[in-house]
Amino acid sequence: MKTIHGLLVLLGFVILAMLGCSDQSQSPVGPAEQSSLDKVIITQYTFTNSPLPFTANPYDYMNIAGRTLHLKNYPVTDIVIATDSRANGRMEHILSLKLDVITGEGPCNGSFKLYPDPDVLGGYWEGTYQGYRSKTDNPYVFVLPLKLVAHGKGGSIDGMQGFMEANLTVYTNPDYYPLPIFWTGVGTGELKEH
Repeated sequence: MKTIHGLLVLLGFVILAMLGCSDQSQSPVGPAEQSSLDKVIITQYTFTNSPLPFTANPYDYMNIAGRTLHLKNYPVTDIVIATDSRANGRMEHILSLKLDVITGEGPCNGSFKLYPDPDVLGGYWEGTYQGYRSKTDNPYVFVLPLKLVAHGKGGSIDGMQGFMEANLTVYTNPDYYPLPIFWTGVGTGELKEH
């Protein structure tokens, strides 16, 4: 009985080994998945930006509570000049700040739509940004590093992703402190195509 049982177990292992063996090695990723991984294209670029003159009255969007100035959903238009035409154009954004009225420091965030040259694309980027404004040696000049994330909507950028880092130099003056009166920015970006 033990011999028959041992022979059956051995025969089972041989059959399993023969069924599981193959002359071709198997990739853990199938051909369909492999080809989709090969199609990801990442393009890096640099850019500068600065706002057009502000048109909305900031006091309509502002509230001060104690030492904190809240600016919420203030409309701004920036001009972005990028080394990749797909990220070059007019950026309309909604800016929110929460600043200490004494130090001028605090968090910044917002949402945006960036409209590249329509003759090139026919679409736009939609995204968000966030950062923290810090003082410098000059009491009326601040630095504001921002991280931006965007998604392409329509045209030739539909479905693409954008990741950017911008370093803004923010200017204010004694009359409007701590509100910004102007800024300049430089940054790097990455466009991801699938």
